[in-house]
Amino acid sequence: MTPPGVQNERTSLAWVRTALGLVGCALLAGRLAEVRHAPWAVAAALAAALLACGVLGWSHDRYRRAARAPVSHRPADTALSALLLTLSVGLVGVLGLLLITF
Repeated sequence: MTPPGVQNERTSLAWVRTALGLVGCALLAGRLAEVRHAPWAVAAALAAALLACGVLGWSHDRYRRAARAPVSHRPADTALSALLLTLSVGLVGVLGLLLITF
């Protein structure tokens, strides 16, 4: 059995790994923009970098709210923020596939 409170840390670390993956995608898209001289690849790189910053900020905020949730008896998160973040990461993934394909 895991000690209480570990779930919050594991979730936070998972979002940090997601942000690191997005930073890697941004770097690869930037390199692809340099090689192919494609301005739309620069836009994809900037979108991935901004999303990575947003994921890191959201993860830190969510961690603090979840740590206070047992005391305040309020939910730590809403489904809407997780849905928007998931859709944004999926969109960056599709942009990455389009960059590689075309």
